[in-house]
Amino acid sequence: MAYKICQNIDECREQLIVLVDAFGNGYADYRKGAYSEAQVRIDFLNPLLKCLGWDVDNETRKTQLYREVIQEESIDVEEEDKITKKNPDYTLKQFGQRSLFVEAKKVSINVTAEKAPAFQTRRYGWSANLPFSVLTNFEYLVFYDCTVKPELEDLASHNRYKSFCYTDFLDNLEEIYSLLSFEAIKSGSLSSIDTGELKGEESFDNHFLNQIENWRQILAENLVGNNAALSQDDINFLIQRMINKIIFLRICEDREIEKYETLKSITTYDELKELFIASDNKYNSGLFSFIEDDLAQQITIDDQILIDIFSELYYPVSPYDFSVIDSDILSQIYEQYLGNKIELADDYSVSIVQEPEVVASNGVVPTPKRIVKQIVSETLDNLYLGADFEDSLDFRIADICCGSGTFLLSVFDYILHYREAYYLDQEELKDDCLTELSEGQFSLSLSEKHTILTDNIFGVDINPYAVEVAHFSLLLRLIENENAVSIQSFLDNTGEKVLPNLDENIKCGNSLLDDTYFEFDEDAEDNDDLLFKINPFNWRDEFPFLEDTNGFNAIVGNPPYVRIQNFVKYSPEEIQYYRSKLSPYTYTKKDLFDKYYLFIERAINLLCDGGRVGYIVPHKFFIVKGGKKLRAYITSSMSLDRIIHFGVTQLFPNRSTYTAIVVLVKDEKENLDFSRIDNLAPTDIFQTTPIINYSNTNFNAAPWVFVSENADKLFQRIISKGTLPLKSVAEIPVGLQTSADPIYIFTPTKEDATHFYFSKGDTEYKVEKGICKPSLYDVSFNSFDTVSANGQMIFPYTIAGDTATVIKEADFKNDYPDCWAYLKLFKEKLEKRSINGKNPVWYQYGRSQSLTKFHNTDKIVFPVLSQEPSYIIDETNFQFTGGGNGPYYSITSESNYSIYYIAGLLSHPVLEAMVKSRASEFRGDYYSHGKQFIENLPIREIDFADKDQKKAHNAIVRNVKSIIKTKQSLKAESGYAKKRIFQRKTNRLYNKLFNQIDVLYGFTQDDIDCITGDNLFVAPIEF
Repeated sequence: MAYKICQNIDECREQLIVLVDAFGNGYADYRKGAYSEAQVRIDFLNPLLKCLGWDVDNETRKTQLYREVIQEESIDVEEEDKITKKNPDYTLKQFGQRSLFVEAKKVSINVTAEKAPAFQTRRYGWSANLPFSVLTNFEYLVFYDCTVKPELEDLASHNRYKSFCYTDFLDNLEEIYSLLSFEAIKSGSLSSIDTGELKGEESFDNHFLNQIENWRQILAENLVGNNAALSQDDINFLIQRMINKIIFLRICEDREIEKYETLKSITTYDELKELFIASDNKYNSGLFSFIEDDLAQQITIDDQILIDIFSELYYPVSPYDFSVIDSDILSQIYEQYLGNKIELADDYSVSIVQEPEVVASNGVVPTPKRIVKQIVSETLDNLYLGADFEDSLDFRIADICCGSGTFLLSVFDYILHYREAYYLDQEELKDDCLTELSEGQFSLSLSEKHTILTDNIFGVDINPYAVEVAHFSLLLRLIENENAVSIQSFLDNTGEKVLPNLDENIKCGNSLLDDTYFEFDEDAEDNDDLLFKINPFNWRDEFPFLEDTNGFNAIVGNPPYVRIQNFVKYSPEEIQYYRSKLSPYTYTKKDLFDKYYLFIERAINLLCDGGRVGYIVPHKFFIVKGGKKLRAYITSSMSLDRIIHFGVTQLFPNRSTYTAIVVLVKDEKENLDFSRIDNLAPTDIFQTTPIINYSNTNFNAAPWVFVSENADKLFQRIISKGTLPLKSVAEIPVGLQTSADPIYIFTPTKEDATHFYFSKGDTEYKVEKGICKPSLYDVSFNSFDTVSANGQMIFPYTIAGDTATVIKEADFKNDYPDCWAYLKLFKEKLEKRSINGKNPVWYQYGRSQSLTKFHNTDKIVFPVLSQEPSYIIDETNFQFTGGGNGPYYSITSESNYSIYYIAGLLSHPVLEAMVKSRASEFRGDYYSHGKQFIENLPIREIDFADKDQKKAHNAIVRNVKSIIKTKQSLKAESGYAKKRIFQRKTNRLYNKLFNQIDVLYGFTQDDIDCITGDNLFVAPIEF
């Protein structure tokens, strides 16, 4: 029977019946040792994978990078102190990325009991950082969780997730299909599987990172002990380069480029130097520039240190299989590695410490490979696919904050795939430009890969160690799919070294700052420490071709996100320059900004006409006031080409970062292609998510809002007719900002005529009532709830009209001695706050806003972050805190517009949709109701001299008051029957309120539908 690639489970079942019967009928013969693994694969495993939807034979003619099934990647696996030839027989891939390995054995091998096949299968998966791998002889199909480091002595059952006998394939087809089919893996099934106790806590990348960090520590200690003259920088650089060399050579061994166990045979540093010199003669590239490296030649390292390190790289001590370790994984491991450095104390003790900027940002988090690949694809597709092939050979692509080279690796893959596809269709070029890996499988030749690296790929990073690693990562990628034969053939035919020198491609410098800094600070030239820190970089001097091309064809990357506070703290010299008249940046003089703003502007200025930039950045700048000038700059100099908005979906582990992919083009483009992705699990999510087109004429300095056409028309209609912005009829004061709420705010446990008593920890305190104000603290509520103060706030001020004055120290001690004694206990902590104002005293609040706002004024209070409108009315003058993202804000009105009227309007779905469409988003479906997002909401204008309009205003006021009163009754009532009646009344009053507002604004049912049910509305309102 000719088995076809099945498209669904029904087709799979139909073919699998035949396949299982065929195996059962010949089972006795297949169990004999003469029936080989190769025959099992041809007769049963290839058909099984086809049944499950995999294109085993590449019938769709994809290039090597995008083949769904790679067969027989050659690997040496060490068993029982000898080398046995083994293969991860199938590598299953989707969209160019590995999904899992399937390891085949002949039927006579008991795959459910023998240790070696299980260890081998788990080792492949763990080394490749894959969650699962499969072991099968067709009689059994065994799934292993590969998140636990494999150990040689593990039983075959260790970390086995599922096992199916062929006789049960059909009965368990739905489960098997959900685990192994192309369709299921595409939907993200593997990432959603919970293996419970099987799941490991230390993945390959974390384990390997910890290991090389340990090497760094012991090498540093040994270098310091044996080489007294070495500086901290010397030690960091020497160890970085040595580890790069060692890992490179070890990978070459497992890829059959170098003789296996070459490193393991090294017993002295002199022998290692000889190996590095020989490697330099063979590979060149700067990676092994050992001959010119006098410092490395002269140092002393204890032999046993090297022997111990090398032993950790080989079986059975090592669990790694370096042949399946992806360059991208190593690059991401190094990205985290670069966040640390060796620090040498005055007593020459050695420690590994995080860079200060890394500490401030809670550690380094690499960009996920899948996101990197998508950014590169979105940026380069329109550049390459619309270009003449000869022109594309001259394209220059850069990452100007390249780090360990993760984005450059993806660019390399993209260009490699593009050229492979072209040469496969050019018979006259095929032999010269492609290498045949096996029958029907081709890869770009080593010479062509050289050309890509030297002609098309460029990078800059301020960290010299990152530049070293970027070189290393790219050179590792270069030798993928190469072996000893292909390497020797290249050497014989070209006379060139195996690895190109990338010193002119990947450079060290500050992408944001050039020699104009020396005009700003004339003394900087003589300050070596400052020079090393800021590291000015002149683009046209470093890359002379920019004079001719006037820029790169594309720039990709993930620029650093550094808030202005940390920027000032760690780079004050740069900030002063960026704020100066000499700064080339448009928005740094006064405005708050993030470091990625600068990278966006720098990238734009480094592009040639028609050039493209693709970044992943926080999408907050789309809508916040602080992003206004950046939005203006982008839309005045570029066209928006593509935005993929991730909403609150978290792309970076252990981070709360809300991001979007933004692609810009230096050309006129009529429309922006927009997508919103809220679930990354399906592997084809980028291919299947609908694209919405927006006219670029809609985008300027104003907030970038992504709603449906109908919703946008509705919003424009409301704003343009008969409305006033909220800020013109009411004030929107922020809450009080103590900058130390846990100290100033407390919940009394008891009180007497003069004092409140409260506890913090095991200690009880008392403060005078006269210095306290009732306050709302950490309370959740819904719209029109009745909320009372639940705490007291120490208020060290006197109020006279609109002026708040800090109580003088002498008066404080005399009038409120107990409160003074209490605050004095926390004086050291309070003094560390940032306190605004002239001559501040340590016990005043951190900020002075709103100190007089809430003492004799009814107000609307609402949480800054919420999932719906949550407006309440306070007539009791309680205080509350706020600022930034919370917890509360307020609205007060001295105009004729009642706060009840305003609260009613703001609770309507259409006005809430206007908030949500323009607001910053947060996890848990929360979004901001901060001042900048509500101050321009359209409030229906009332002519209070017009009897009918005033009547409509007052009717809404009465209705809101009725809702508040009814909700009070509902909350107080305990009887079920009466509660149900009050609930129905509340619902009727809400419907009445919304109908009143519909009439007031002229809303139709179509208007309501377009913001509650329209799928093209980015974030539909739920009511």
